[in-house]
Amino acid sequence: MDSLSQHLPFRQFLKDQVVLITGTSRGIGRALARGFQDAGALVYGTVRREDQFPELTQEGIHPLLCDVRFRDQLEKVFETIYEKHPIIHTVVNNAGIATHSPASLLKESEINDLIDTNLKAVFHVCQIYYQKQRNKGGNIINMASVLGLIATPLAAVYCATKGGVIQLTKALALEWAKNHFRVNALAPGFIDTDMTEVMKKRPQVIQQVLQNIPLGRLGESKDVVGVALFLASEAASYVTGQVFVVDGGLSAH
Repeated sequence: MDSLSQHLPFRQFLKDQVVLITGTSRGIGRALARGFQDAGALVYGTVRREDQFPELTQEGIHPLLCDVRFRDQLEKVFETIYEKHPIIHTVVNNAGIATHSPASLLKESEINDLIDTNLKAVFHVCQIYYQKQRNKGGNIINMASVLGLIATPLAAVYCATKGGVIQLTKALALEWAKNHFRVNALAPGFIDTDMTEVMKKRPQVIQQVLQNIPLGRLGESKDVVGVALFLASEAASYVTGQVFVVDGGLSAH
């Protein structure tokens, strides 16, 4: 990914800030980790396999082993960071999974994994962070999806979890504002990552998707980064409880 710093007006706001991003092994999470690191932040990123450590470390990102479905592992992540730093300036809830199964055929294990990863883990991260920094304030960015706002076939539970993230974001923003916490959500549209590989292999499907996107292309991971950096900066100090849609105009129909 090309250096972002030359394009961003808020590098000074992020210099030496401590940031935790879940799910940084690939896709949007990886781009976010690089973008925050490039903008001067000290970035900690969770991954599920230790063999992913060397590549992240080489890029200046501090990897932490964690399966976000398990609260005890999330608590350990926070404890590890707080052993080194008195405060975490921003937490980005990025870890997530998707399926492409018909709703009538979804297995119980798939349903549980979607809910545990996409919704429960987001709440647990927010709750742990708030409990640790209740008197210091904080900044949370939750990764939702345009599919939390509009529906599509073959993604019933995924849509439900992302809609839940949006409502969770708004509710926490209201509840925690008095403790100087800002809570916002990002809702990417169809981004060109491994999660859209299945769609890209079906010419009719990808053609239909592109026809519905006014800008006429899939998004790139870096398209999400600039908005996330804005939300992490002092430029967004009066912004909370909002959902920032990055979808090329898809949801404007």
